[in-house]
Amino acid sequence: MINCLETNAINNSTIHKLIINRMNPAKEYDVIICGGGLAGLTLARQLKLELPELSVAVVDRLIRPLPEAAHKVGESTVELASYYFAKVLQLEEHLEQEQLPKLGLRFFFGDAHGPLEERPELGPSLLPPVSSYQIDRGRFENVLRQLVSEMGVDLYEETLVEDVMLPEDGAAHVVKCRYQAERFRLNGRWLIDALGRRRLLQTKLGLTQPNGHAASAAWWRVDARLDVTAMGDEQNRQWRRRMVEDRYLSTVHFMGRGYWVWLIPLASGATSVGIVTDETIHPVRSYGKSHADALAWLRRYEPLVWDHLREYEPLDFHSLKHYSYHSRQLFSHRRWSCVGDAGFFLDPLYSLGSDFIAIENTITAELIRRDYAGTLTQTAVDQFNRLVLDLLGLCCLGYYKDTYATFGHAHIFAAKFAWDIVIYWALLTPLFLQGIVRQPPPELFDLIRRYKTINERVQQLCIDWAQAASPRAFHLPYADLTRMQIMQALHLELTARRSPAQFMTVTRKNLDRLEELAQVLFWQAVAECLPEHLLVNERNRPWLNAWKISLDPECWQDEGLYAPETAPRPLQPMARTYAGIFAPMSWREFLELELPYRLTHLAGGKLYYNLIHPLHRRLVSDKPALWLRRLFVADYPSA
Repeated sequence: MINCLETNAINNSTIHKLIINRMNPAKEYDVIICGGGLAGLTLARQLKLELPELSVAVVDRLIRPLPEAAHKVGESTVELASYYFAKVLQLEEHLEQEQLPKLGLRFFFGDAHGPLEERPELGPSLLPPVSSYQIDRGRFENVLRQLVSEMGVDLYEETLVEDVMLPEDGAAHVVKCRYQAERFRLNGRWLIDALGRRRLLQTKLGLTQPNGHAASAAWWRVDARLDVTAMGDEQNRQWRRRMVEDRYLSTVHFMGRGYWVWLIPLASGATSVGIVTDETIHPVRSYGKSHADALAWLRRYEPLVWDHLREYEPLDFHSLKHYSYHSRQLFSHRRWSCVGDAGFFLDPLYSLGSDFIAIENTITAELIRRDYAGTLTQTAVDQFNRLVLDLLGLCCLGYYKDTYATFGHAHIFAAKFAWDIVIYWALLTPLFLQGIVRQPPPELFDLIRRYKTINERVQQLCIDWAQAASPRAFHLPYADLTRMQIMQALHLELTARRSPAQFMTVTRKNLDRLEELAQVLFWQAVAECLPEHLLVNERNRPWLNAWKISLDPECWQDEGLYAPETAPRPLQPMARTYAGIFAPMSWREFLELELPYRLTHLAGGKLYYNLIHPLHRRLVSDKPALWLRRLFVADYPSA
């Protein structure tokens, strides 16, 4: 793989000559991508891989080499984006050799002023079979610039996009550019806005739409390896023995009411640090004006993090108030598209930004393919906008909007996090990995709407639950979601390859499991917040309409809580998902969940790595693997 530090040394005079030679007003491209960040560069590579005959130009204000460790936020990836980068863009070698593997998401709750090893911890101990990565954006984008240039993309660096013209008559789009004091134009059949938060097309066409998520952030990087394990008592045997792999490789979150603080390791040896808050609880003015203000805020709310950061000068510092926004449109039959932050942005928690880049880029490539094949229709464009904005985007927005108040409740957030990951692995990730996003069947839209609606109910349940219940730890001192059977099944299934019909069958079954999980959470919330409404005998609790759950008893009858649309099914298999979270494990749960979990950790995880990983690659990856669920999940019919 190319070493970006050796290949990206292009001096200003060379680039100036390159651009002057291209300043021909008649120069036309099939695709002009405005913006050479992560979204624009990955789209350029995808287009040249899938449609190599296209002429593509990328215009960006920055010039190589981009700085490592002090470039752009967005270093942590999850399974969807990791697959996109590694497999779709064929960058797996670079990711494995030049970036860091990711040990999942790790959360610490509880008393921020106490010892870290005594705070409730949620996170994995072993590297999962399906990989994800911690990405140094400067290093990654340097490599992408070099690769797309070698593929024939014309890269206009140090060039500002001043404006664009979108003709009504089907003529080529015009991009007005400026390199230093010289102005020139480029013409393109397709125009892509990848200019990030500048949102050129969205602003020009009046597409901006607020989404009601009031959140803000500040972030910076330090030139130091901040290891969260060293923040605890390394002489404490339990603290050391919880883990097989190094906690350092996780995206680490310190959680409190209305906020979370991240630590992300970078391959350069630096560490990314961020403070993210509900603006109504912790306004950005209290920490975002300067690095000194951010440290003062950390000293008050997360003193342990402050103590390990205070001696390091920042490599950069940024802050942003009300970072979340939506859009009324991303794709147009008039041959333009908005990708990445130029379209919409939800929240940095769970690192979904790169996922939506992958989705938007892939849909854009599909639209361009259909256009040149003469099969692009207004109906198809409308469906793609609806899929991403109205269904997937708003479903994921439910993870964040008004939920920051739950972050100070370890057991409620653990319940919510498991729910969030189940939806992510049950719907969003396979939708992309199975290629369904390119040709979504008509019946998929109603199914996603069902996911979106039940997710909204459960998120509101967690919000109300956190308002009524007292914060407490979960019963396990250390909770690992890999104990949970539904999580094991969904994660292992990510690399399976299924037909559209098989995808729809499994996605419907996953919704059935969510219906059961929602009822488990409802009864737990009722037990804590409304015990007078709890039936003592669990076997006699009625089967409910999970799409109508709430903590408002006055609405239960009128809204149809007791009028389910599906046949009753056992809840106990799904209740075991939260074994050790809400109550101590029973002997049965210990034998079924805890004992196998401990066996995988023997001898430094050798059984796990030498057995589970090879079997997964041989029996599941790139195969339908419909048999796999039966090992973990009881798929009772819902009809």
